[in-house]
Amino acid sequence: MSFQDGVGAKNIGMMWMSLAVLAMFVLPILGATATVPTIPEDVEDEWWATTNMDKNGDKIHDAIPIAIKSTQYDWVDDEGRISVIVDFDHLPTEADERLLENRVDFRVQFRYHIIDSIAGSVEVSQIGNLANLPGVVLLEIDGILTIQMADVNEIHGITNVWDETGYTGAGSVVAIIDTGIDASHEGLNDLDDNNETNDPKVIGFYDVINRPDDTNGTDVEAYDDQGHGSHCAGITAGTGAPTYEYIGV
Repeated sequence: MSFQDGVGAKNIGMMWMSLAVLAMFVLPILGATATVPTIPEDVEDEWWATTNMDKNGDKIHDAIPIAIKSTQYDWVDDEGRISVIVDFDHLPTEADERLLENRVDFRVQFRYHIIDSIAGSVEVSQIGNLANLPGVVLLEIDGILTIQMADVNEIHGITNVWDETGYTGAGSVVAIIDTGIDASHEGLNDLDDNNETNDPKVIGFYDVINRPDDTNGTDVEAYDDQGHGSHCAGITAGTGAPTYEYIGV
């Protein structure tokens, strides 16, 4: 190889090296000007925007109008007031109490410090105005609710199932995994509610908490130290009141 050829090759090599160095500077600049797509963050709806307690979106629990019109229960007192829980979009302060009192004559019973709510009473005529105060997101009815099982079969269409299919559950064995079962309850103590016959409805009981080693189902007398299990058993297989008017599923 001649000296001239060596110089040419050297010059070509230097040219490619220069181009590589130039590219190192140019590419980051081009990259910096390119638009990087952003991925929007998922924003969860607030609970009051998706709750099924307020289907028409007026910020008044759907049970409140029903309670106001009820002739069976005294939700509205002699002064025309009803007890409600006012839910806020923030933890309520003393200023929120004053707002409720001054604007709609709200009588505060409790201002909670863990949940964003104030409990008290308001005149029925002020329900709409209360719901539209700043920061208020929902009005809930406040009171002691009781479970009414008298009409549950008809409401859930159970009687239709009985009539259309003929299935009544007779002869079935059902396991209730719950707080226990009160086998002496009049709706659960025997199959035909006739004390003259020996046909216990509860045929086995297992106490997984206190006596887990007794697994044959008969060593431990059935009991329920909370009541929920007996309630579920009553729904499933209870004979209800002695008149047989209301019975289990």
